[in-house]
Amino acid sequence: MADNNNTSLIGGHAQYVKGAIEETIGNVTGSQAWKDSGAHDKQEAVDTMKAANQGPSDSSLISGTTEKKIGNVVGCEGMNIPQITLHDTNDFRDCVQLFYNEILEFESNIRIEDTKRISREIFFAILDLLCESRISTYLNGDQYTITEHTVFYKCITDLLLSYATSRLQNISFVISDIGIRKYTDLFRTIYKRVVRDLELRIQIKQEVIHDNTTTDYILSFLWNLSASIDIVPWLLGIDLAKSMLECLKIIKPSSKIAQQIASIIHNISRHDDGTNELKQVNGLQILKDFQSNTTEKLDDVADLVTSMALAQLSTAEQIRSDHKRMNRTLNQLLQITIDAAKDKYHQAEGFQLSEPLAVFTKLFVDDHSLEYVLNHAETDPQLTTSSTIALFVNLFIEYRDAFASEDWSKQFTCTALLNILWSISFQDRYKTKLKQNQDFLTAIKSLAMNDSEKIINKYVSSSMESAANAANGILYNLDEISDTQLVSNAVSKKPTIMISYAHDNNQFCDKILTEFEKKRNLFEIWIDRDHCSSSEDLWEKIARGIGQSKVIVCLLSQEYFNSKSCRKEATFAIKRNKSIIPVYIGEPGDCDWLDIHIAGLKYVRFKGDKTELDRNKIHEMLRTIEATINETTTEPLQQHSIPTQSKKETEKNELTTFDINKAPEEWNSDDIQKWFSDYKVPDTLVKLFDFQSIAEMYRYASKLHVNSKNEFVKYRQRYAKQYAGDELEEYIFDRFQNALFKLPKNQLETKKISTSTPKSSTCTIS
Repeated sequence: MADNNNTSLIGGHAQYVKGAIEETIGNVTGSQAWKDSGAHDKQEAVDTMKAANQGPSDSSLISGTTEKKIGNVVGCEGMNIPQITLHDTNDFRDCVQLFYNEILEFESNIRIEDTKRISREIFFAILDLLCESRISTYLNGDQYTITEHTVFYKCITDLLLSYATSRLQNISFVISDIGIRKYTDLFRTIYKRVVRDLELRIQIKQEVIHDNTTTDYILSFLWNLSASIDIVPWLLGIDLAKSMLECLKIIKPSSKIAQQIASIIHNISRHDDGTNELKQVNGLQILKDFQSNTTEKLDDVADLVTSMALAQLSTAEQIRSDHKRMNRTLNQLLQITIDAAKDKYHQAEGFQLSEPLAVFTKLFVDDHSLEYVLNHAETDPQLTTSSTIALFVNLFIEYRDAFASEDWSKQFTCTALLNILWSISFQDRYKTKLKQNQDFLTAIKSLAMNDSEKIINKYVSSSMESAANAANGILYNLDEISDTQLVSNAVSKKPTIMISYAHDNNQFCDKILTEFEKKRNLFEIWIDRDHCSSSEDLWEKIARGIGQSKVIVCLLSQEYFNSKSCRKEATFAIKRNKSIIPVYIGEPGDCDWLDIHIAGLKYVRFKGDKTELDRNKIHEMLRTIEATINETTTEPLQQHSIPTQSKKETEKNELTTFDINKAPEEWNSDDIQKWFSDYKVPDTLVKLFDFQSIAEMYRYASKLHVNSKNEFVKYRQRYAKQYAGDELEEYIFDRFQNALFKLPKNQLETKKISTSTPKSSTCTIS
């Protein structure tokens, strides 16, 4: 019964607010339809609250000193004040402000514990009012709206937007929330109003149009609404991201609304769908152009918000390309974290603590960013490495109990901190500092083992793992979970290969798995999706799968590089000296934590996640797997032999007899071809250069010493053009480069090179 009364009261409050505002509009504009509707809704609301026996009487709704003024506008029950006409804009503002104050007073007096629920009811009631045709007409800038009434509609619209924005602080949207989706037309109307206003400012060359506050209220509303990350996919559906980027292109970076629009874009970028959408509409370049505008300077907050959005859209390689700007951003983010940690409400510079932490989780995928923050960041006070790590550890301990409650913002903050600490724990030199803190270890262990936490179903970006995964990852990195606990000694009759992949690449993985299934006669396949049904910890099963496997096939992409779970798998395999075959999905760029371990290994590269995979690449991949399996049965585990050459590589590549008695300056084109052939460089590549003398080879070798990467990119394009789209593999170009760097200077050196023992083709994964 108590719940029913409470529900009635909430509905009554929302109806009262809606009815009172409707009657206000009716009295000022003389619209009988508004007046009748408002009076009915308001009376129904008052009756409902009286019946619930919890609400104030209608005589207490209005305070005495403002009774007559607000009564003139609202027409509250019992006040037979005739309708009046107000012509002065200030009169409208005064009455609307009084009305706003009375609503707030009404809300503060009402005795309801479920404030979030009542805020939600009022929020949607206000959206209903904003959908009314007369307000829509005003927002659309209809030229036929009476000027006198336009002034009033402006005031009441600003009031509604302001009040709706204030309610957002107490509303929690969830992934399945569909209540807001029926307001699609309204939201399109309000953001198009912003676009029209900004375009008008450009046309009349005036930064601010006199008395046009509605745009500011709209942007403030969208800024606060987009902070609810579960709403972002719906906002993308109404093209808000594209619209805000278009606005960013035409406003002055120094203008008041620059920070609002940049903040909306940043909020959108925090969702993976938002990141993808912004990339598709050239958001990365637009944000860069906006930030680097030489004629207008961004204020510090707008500059930081833009950098935070750029960080969400950029790869690690792109971030490093502008390291000076990124270092400045890292300084600011760490400073905000320091200041927010001291604040009672964990806020600083207008940011919640969770906001810089969320960006850190993305940036710390790149070890360069992590190293800078821990060792070089400039803050006040200046932190040492130990004190920076302690900052994150102490904040985690403070938020450890977040999962015992149902406060999503605290849970998100705790999860972000766990992901940051997980990134730190991958670095050997910081492990001791973490292991020395017993309170930290106790908190991590309790979180990893406790499955009764009240996890709220809210969206978390792919750059963050779950709290439990992060906690277990930290324990493994700190050697609190030993390999012997995880790995089984079970032996299969057939060798096993494991597929290590990022779940964002599921579709590509499906295609690879289909090809592997055709080779079941040669090997068993281990993939995590086949082991998710039992209650046993998934990581323990993954570790056991790695231990049982002869070969680990890593499907490498930017998503793989960004995933701490993938890093955990790869690191575990490397520590156990497993043979790894890198399979690249397109051109994901560099990855510091992995590249050092797989440099020199035979790899296969597919041209992106296409519908149909290149059959030649599939055959190359399967040959590589078979060759590697055969090698691991006869060679020590720590060695990974370079497998059989591909068709491209072996073309006209038989061993030749090189004339060691011939002086280098006497070499002709045949001698040059034989030289490259001895280094296993295919003729298809050598023909692109058409060297006619060793002097030409010397000159090009000098060029390679300066910038070999650029040369590889250039000739990879030429190779594809010359050979109908075939790809020049980087390891082939490395052989070509090595052959040039080993060129003899004279005949004696030629003999030394020819008679020296060739290096082993095996390489050790360390």
